[in-house]
Amino acid sequence: MPNRFWVGGSGTWDNVNTANWSATSGGAGGASAPTAVDDVFFDANSGTAATVTIQATAGGRAATVDKSDITLLLAGSPTLAGIFTFTQGTLDLAGNNLTVLRFLTQNSNTRTIAFGAGSIIVTGNAATIVGFIGTGLTLTGSKNIVSNYAGATGTRTFSMSGTGTTESNVPNIAVTAGTDTVASLARVRTLDFTGFKGTYNSATAKVLFGGLIFDPGMTITGSASNHVFSATTGPFLIRSAGLTLDFPVQFSGIGGIWEFDDALTQGSTRAFVYGTAPTAAGTLRLKAGVTSTVGLFETRGTGSRFLQSTTPGVQATLSQASGTVNANSLIIQDIAAVGGATWNAYIDQNNVDAGNNTGWNFGLSPTALAYETSYEIRSFTQPRRF
Repeated sequence: MPNRFWVGGSGTWDNVNTANWSATSGGAGGASAPTAVDDVFFDANSGTAATVTIQATAGGRAATVDKSDITLLLAGSPTLAGIFTFTQGTLDLAGNNLTVLRFLTQNSNTRTIAFGAGSIIVTGNAATIVGFIGTGLTLTGSKNIVSNYAGATGTRTFSMSGTGTTESNVPNIAVTAGTDTVASLARVRTLDFTGFKGTYNSATAKVLFGGLIFDPGMTITGSASNHVFSATTGPFLIRSAGLTLDFPVQFSGIGGIWEFDDALTQGSTRAFVYGTAPTAAGTLRLKAGVTSTVGLFETRGTGSRFLQSTTPGVQATLSQASGTVNANSLIIQDIAAVGGATWNAYIDQNNVDAGNNTGWNFGLSPTALAYETSYEIRSFTQPRRF
């Protein structure tokens, strides 16, 4: 398993060019083009401000990119059999796909991945198959990551803390096959399991800057780990696919829009929180014509928050088995509140009845009524002065 080092600056990485490959770092060019058994390296001796144009025929096993002023520009969609380690530099997919075993970028160097309309496709399993860790990472374009492992072995983990907390810098993850276990850590935009038939381990809290789409053939492990939906745009799709979402959820974006594509069934002890302190605004649309069941419905913070049906004029039904819901700062429309719970949406708690609602207690809260009654009594009994 020989190594191949890029030398000589700009050039083309394909299956025939030998001018830019050396058997040692900074050595003479002329080594054979890398094949599926060779590890390739781009390092300090690869040439100043080099652009490496990568063709679909490019070969190699693992690849390490460790040079701040190097750009890897895809002119096709190559496949590497090993791990792609991206330490610094620029990776420009230019609308093509890069297929690798695993993709790791785990440091604080300045590095950029420009997806265009392309994707990073990872084929590995039983490990951290995508590691976006550390600061200094910038993502542009589609930001699509696809995991297509079709087997049943181990746990595939996506560790995504390096994308930061900015919505525009967070990738989408699609898990398209497999019967193994998948875990996602930290942050993701939309997490899509369409085609996956294995198990989603929900045990790690995460922030989703987009949607969450499950497949009806998969399973979900229950946990107390919060799944926070945080977005400023939308609409983003949430599809439970007939599964029980046995974990707490929170919608806390400023201006985010989320739409449920089907009936939600949440674990009976799990919190369903709309909003966060001190302010939160957004739109949450429940599927029209079906019953969505939550564990413990709660609102937090202030701001203009809309609770609606996906079809104007057609009610969506919201059910909670027991307890008392005291909503705050909700604009409610086309929602039927049912179940054993008491649904309070008092107007003195900044709630608005926007029409076609049933099962809600609008009007004044008991505290406000008591104050109003006390004021009326005091006003009536106050002696007149002439």
